Amino acid sequence: MAKEYSKNMTDFNQILIQKSSFVFHAYFDRDMDSFVKLLDPDFVWIGSYEFQYARGIDHFLEITKEEQGEIAAQVFDEEYNILFHEKSIWIVHGCFSASAWKDEITYLYTRQRATFVWKYTGEDFKLLHLHCTMARDVPLEGNIQNSKQRHIRWFEYMQNAEKNRTSPQNHILIKDINGSIHYISPSEIIYIHIIYHIATIYTGSRKFDVRQSLNQLLTQLPFLMQIHKSWLVNPIYIVEIQRYYVTTATNDKVPIGKSRYNDVCKALKRI
Repeated sequence: MAKEYSKNMTDFNQILIQKSSFVFHAYFDRDMDSFVKLLDPDFVWIGSYEFQYARGIDHFLEITKEEQGEIAAQVFDEEYNILFHEKSIWIVHGCFSASAWKDEITYLYTRQRATFVWKYTGEDFKLLHLHCTMARDVPLEGNIQNSKQRHIRWFEYMQNAEKNRTSPQNHILIKDINGSIHYISPSEIIYIHIIYHIATIYTGSRKFDVRQSLNQLLTQLPFLMQIHKSWLVNPIYIVEIQRYYVTTATNDKVPIGKSRYNDVCKALKRI
């Protein structure tokens, strides 16, 4: 079952970010009941291909019937912006990635951009229009390419972290210095580098800057480990520790402060 959004939130912008995210989580979970509940009766969908043009919910379900039976995929690396709103209409645009292993050797990956038109009914938002386009010419499918090894290894670690978690973690809303809202799971963050009050957050497939101090980040993201005065690392991605640095699952080397080495070793043993 796809994850529900928080109905206690009063800020429409945050609600719309969560609902826009839930659209794709429900669809790629192949949870069509939850997906359809989001739609307005006059829903219109436009996709990347010639046949992907649907007017009405029944038409959409008909032309996506084959895709609904495909393997579920994990949605991550999400970014959204509120473009415009007037009276009962709100427009959101954003992008996301989705990945899955089709079999032992075939890795599926897509990066998509989307525009959402939401209609407020007085009680809830309903999706009136969804326009999706591929951010790459074709989805990546086939034998693993060397250029994708870093992303694939991170994706596998992220999947395993989620499977082994005893309780689900809520997604986090993070606003970058350009005003975009990143809606991400804690397990998507690999490490953060802070210089003064600008922090660069690294995930497995991209990086973005936020205007926050180290102390603010530690408060907001308590699952991260401080290993240096200007570096925070997600400990689930540490695969090796040496005297002056740790190596992450993406083969990045992050420095350890001289006074923190023993504390980091002890902390990792407790995980």
